[in-house]
Amino acid sequence: MQNIWKYISNLGIDEAGKKLSHRTIVFANQLNFVMLISMFFLLVTTIVTQGINHMVLSIGTLRVAWTLLLSFLNLLIARYGYTNLSRLSLIFLPSVVFLLVPILIGYVQEEDFTYYPYVVIGTSIIPQMLVHPHKEKFLYWFSLSYLFLLTIFIDRIMVLLGKPGMVESGMNSYPVVDRINTFYPFYKIAQIGLFLFINADIYYLRLLNFRFEAELNGKNSELDLQNKELKEQKDEIERQKDELISKEITTWQKLVSIISHEIVNSAIPITNLAGMTAQMLEDESGEVQKPEKIGEEVTEDIHHSLKIIESRTLGLINFVKATKSLTDIPKPNLRKIFLLDLFERITILYKAKFKETSVKFEKEIIPPDLFIEGDLELIEQVIINLFQNALEAMQETSDPILSMIARKNESDNVQISISDNGKGISDEVLERIFLPFYSTKINNSGIGLSLSQQIMMLHHARLEVKSTLNKGTTFIMIF
Repeated sequence: MQNIWKYISNLGIDEAGKKLSHRTIVFANQLNFVMLISMFFLLVTTIVTQGINHMVLSIGTLRVAWTLLLSFLNLLIARYGYTNLSRLSLIFLPSVVFLLVPILIGYVQEEDFTYYPYVVIGTSIIPQMLVHPHKEKFLYWFSLSYLFLLTIFIDRIMVLLGKPGMVESGMNSYPVVDRINTFYPFYKIAQIGLFLFINADIYYLRLLNFRFEAELNGKNSELDLQNKELKEQKDEIERQKDELISKEITTWQKLVSIISHEIVNSAIPITNLAGMTAQMLEDESGEVQKPEKIGEEVTEDIHHSLKIIESRTLGLINFVKATKSLTDIPKPNLRKIFLLDLFERITILYKAKFKETSVKFEKEIIPPDLFIEGDLELIEQVIINLFQNALEAMQETSDPILSMIARKNESDNVQISISDNGKGISDEVLERIFLPFYSTKINNSGIGLSLSQQIMMLHHARLEVKSTLNKGTTFIMIF
């Protein structure tokens, strides 16, 4: 039954219908279907009752059949896409088929004077449901005017065209008409008042519905726009996520490549040297020589070779330890650090170095009581790494200047800027400067800046860098 209801409701609806008047078409189809089913059961009940009582089919039975046929034709017309014609038929023809046609052929029963006007009032609800009062003004007011006039004059039309003899032979009038005539003005005022009250209420409720619908559509449009923006943001996040994963994979590939390269580079000479040392202890047949047969010169060579093997092995161990330090940073012990104290500690630590390298050191804290929350030892380690890089960058600078300035930025974050006037860093190097094991210096592990960045991240802070070739570099610690 649900599938039948859905099929009937959507008769004649195409894509254009869905955009323009989907609900009106659906409601018209549903009203026609309800009227069809109602008239069908009423007709079957009437025929069975009249058959049991051996009565002749009356015009009243026929008008039920006509109304059923009208409902069926309306659905058939809608099925072939003539939904406007089906709707107009539902607005105007039921009152004609059910009321006016029987009256015009003279079929009027006495009780018809009582319920016909109220049938018209009930029918007036149909155009209220199927016609848009703002977009179809002429059709709306014409249909209501037609039903309003029919409400006023339906009883007069029945009196004028009805034939009393069709009810009971020999009767020349309807007794109910004589009774109604005694209070006709009040009777008619009640009908007109009921018509106006019902239609005014429905009209007002529809206006509220249109207003709420417009507001809802506006909200839906805003939500659609927000959903679109959220989808774009989600897509961007997914893109960045994929990019980060790609960069992470690339970084790990570089890390594995560097570690493999370093280990192989250290292992090959160790292996070769160990093999050569073993050969020094063997004779021509491959047998190990006795100590007294090994000359002093060979002994010195073996000792020297073992020292080299020891040195290279220690270098490999130190490299592995440096690699481990990237993932073995202790959790920060956060406390209040006054930058005045921090700067003084760094100054004392590097005082001799500055004198030795003729570096002019400048420092400034604005305001002097500025402080941060952090781990003193870890923050010092970051600054030491940055100072070492700055000193190395200024080795060929005639008047080296190193400055350390602390202040609050526009976002109210504390930032410590460490600047030098060294050789600067190229854009290509800047893009990879925080990658583990990346270095442009010979015999450098390349973990200092990567380690510093990780320490800053553990403090929910960040490390940024700006540089210009041949002018200098500035590292900025932002807390």
